[in-house]
Parts: sequence; structure tokens; C-alpha cells
Amino acid sequence: MFQTIRKFFRLTNLDVLSNCYAQIAELYQQHHDNPDLVVAVTIEVMQKDKARTLAQNSLYWAWVTAIGNKLGLSKEEQHTQLKRKHLAKIFIRDDRQFAEMITALNQYKEIATPQEYEPLAKGVATLMSTTKATTKQMGEYLKDIDMFCYSENIPLPPKPDDYNWITGE
Repeated sequence: MFQTIRKFFRLTNLDVLSNCYAQIAELYQQHHDNPDLVVAVTIEVMQKDKARTLAQNSLYWAWVTAIGNKLGLSKEEQHTQLKRKHLAKIFIRDDRQFAEMITALNQYKEIATPQEYEPLAKGVATLMSTTKATTKQMGEYLKDIDMFCYSENIPLPPKPDDYNWITGE
């Protein structure tokens, strides 16, 4: 029997470390009691500012789906809208080259027709990827989406127990 159980622990203090050990011991005991059960434990040590985590990505796509369903958009359409509205601001602040590209795009908007500008802007948004976001940027992006949905009265799925860890708080 194979089943995937994902647990994420941000080892910030000894209590959290003890809880992590307890969870591993519980999995070991389950395997000991049932040798047919396959138990694999993966421990990931990461730099604080590495690329977005799997937990952040999972929460993000659950939210994209919920928002898209509420607004009548596909996941990809909603994903592009959120990137244009929220992620771009973070990348503009943190990446000089990206900021220069957006400045040029905005200058083009001043002289182009909407039919000329919009496909280019959507293309840039499509190329803007959450995989390029650090954990800190992705946490900020998720909080921005959360605040946007709250202000627009768009319900989101319940926040997971590790929401504060996911958003970097």
C-alpha cells in the first residue's frame, strides 16, 4: 500500500523540531506494525530565499482555481490576471531589468492601440513565472491575493494550518 502524506515543518525552535521527530517516529511505528506499508521520509534543507515552496505552489493553485471559478475564468486566465495585478509589482520592486522592461511596455501603451498593446502585455504576463519568485516574494504575493479577495468579497478555500509558515510570517 502506498500513500503520500506531506508534512512541512519550518524548524524555528526546539518544540517544532520535537514535533517533527514525533511525526517521523509515528510513521516508523506504522511501518513497523505493517511491513507492507511503504514509508518514505524526505527532509529538505533550503536556503531562506530559495524558489517558492511546494506548499506555496499548492495553496496558490487552489486559490487560482477558486477565484477563477467565482469570476468565470479558466485557471490560466486567472493566473495571468493575478500575475499582472500583483506579482508584477513585486518583481518591478525587486528586479531592475524587469522594471525597465515594464517601463518600456508602459511607454508603448501610450502610443499603441489597445489591440496592439494587450496581446503584448498578456505575453509578458505569461512569461512572468511564479517559479522565479523566492519564498519571500511568493509569500508576499499570496498575502496580496488574500487581501484582494477579502476586499472584493471573493471566498477562498480555508487556509491550511501552516498558512503563516507558507506566507513567511
